[in-house]
Amino acid sequence: MKKIIFILPLLACMLSCMEIDNFDAPDGKVSGRIIDKTTGLNMMFDNNDTKIRIWERSYSLKPEPQDLAVKADGTYKNTKLFRGTYNMLPYNGSYWPCDTTFYVPIGKKGTVQDFYVTPYLQLTDFKYELNGLELTMSCRLRAPITEGMPQVQEVRPFLNLNQHCGYANHIGYYWSDDYKVRIMKPWENICNKQAPNYSKDTYSVTVPVKAGYTYWVRLGAKVNNSFENYNYTETVKIEVPADAQ
Repeated sequence: MKKIIFILPLLACMLSCMEIDNFDAPDGKVSGRIIDKTTGLNMMFDNNDTKIRIWERSYSLKPEPQDLAVKADGTYKNTKLFRGTYNMLPYNGSYWPCDTTFYVPIGKKGTVQDFYVTPYLQLTDFKYELNGLELTMSCRLRAPITEGMPQVQEVRPFLNLNQHCGYANHIGYYWSDDYKVRIMKPWENICNKQAPNYSKDTYSVTVPVKAGYTYWVRLGAKVNNSFENYNYTETVKIEVPADAQ
């Protein structure tokens, strides 16, 4: 009899717990792009260079922030959010800070929310040339906004053996200061006075490569802001002939 009396409350507790935990799995969907507002094209990143920060407003006045990953092509997608209303904004990127959060309803059918930002720098006139076992890359810099522009720090090459190429994904050998262009000057000291949004100089780096290897390469430049993330050129594929010397 004592055993029966003990088991009944235990079963009741288990059933109660099962009822409390009987929530639907999160199925809210959201996707979109981070777009350069000056060109209308997607911003180019390396993986994890930037985030979409969100706050769920449906159930709390002071929600904890969550971060959605952004891909290298500037797109993001998440299909496992709880349905509700969220504040959203791009965060931690190589662009001027966003001071406006978007009020976004997210449901099962899916919501598309794009964000338009202004990059600190655009790398223009990107050129590359393979000469034997030396690869030379060059670019100019453009600053869409010059007023209040942080100091420009450097231009450096990024090389990898797959298409994921940038600060988080590169061959460490090329991180040497021997291969970067150190600038460390305010924009007004490097701009073209006749075209103040552009740098007066073309920045060039030459790096050694290996015969028979295939590389994915790009240039990156950064300013002295809080996150020090890079703005990039597009990524190009370089195939070094096996008999190159």
